[in-house]
Amino acid sequence: MNNPRFLFSKIFLLFFVILLASSCIKNEGNLTGDAKVRIFNTVISDTTKNFYFNNRLFNDLTSVSALATATNSSYFVVDADKEYIIDARNSITARSSDTSITTKFGLGLNYSIYYTKVDASSGRKAKMIVYQDTVRPNATMAKVMFINMGYTLGSAVQITNRAKTFTSALTLGKKSQYYEFTNIKNNQATMLFNLADSTGVVDSISFSGLALGKVYTVILEGAANGKLKERLVSNN
Repeated sequence: MNNPRFLFSKIFLLFFVILLASSCIKNEGNLTGDAKVRIFNTVISDTTKNFYFNNRLFNDLTSVSALATATNSSYFVVDADKEYIIDARNSITARSSDTSITTKFGLGLNYSIYYTKVDASSGRKAKMIVYQDTVRPNATMAKVMFINMGYTLGSAVQITNRAKTFTSALTLGKKSQYYEFTNIKNNQATMLFNLADSTGVVDSISFSGLALGKVYTVILEGAANGKLKERLVSNN
């Protein structure tokens, strides 16, 4: 004869399993996740900038101070597939720069937001450009992408390496493909830069700054006097 207590326990366990499965199926269509975002401030100014995501200060998400000229944040986490209005504000007066974008970020993806200008005219408003980043490593190579945010340069930037395995000419606001560096142990991997209208002045980023398995972004910027500057930033 069946034990009533044992039978009741089995029925209760079966009911609990069905309830749990039903809950999982019910919530499957409502799964949410994250994306990662970082911000680059390339606008020449004596005043740092705060960036707001739907009126929430990005500093609350990153625990870092406002961004000065030629600096960037690390990646921070935001909700994926959610619409954000992003705007930049003066860190002292909290006044908006009248620069904002509305965008969404894809699930599991990484993005960079570049705060920049279209040219050096004092009356020009700043703007924000969003690009998706590559972060997946390949242990056999370093990958490098170049982006021109040098609005004071007045010229395209010529890019190559000592081995001449690639060349690129980037105008303002444009980015290159990701170039692959498999041999990073000698000077042939050193990257070279010059303004298209000033071929006699060449800047460089040494091969010693590269590591296998890393993905990099090189930001090309301009000083107030129009001098070319470069920054190598890791994506992973």
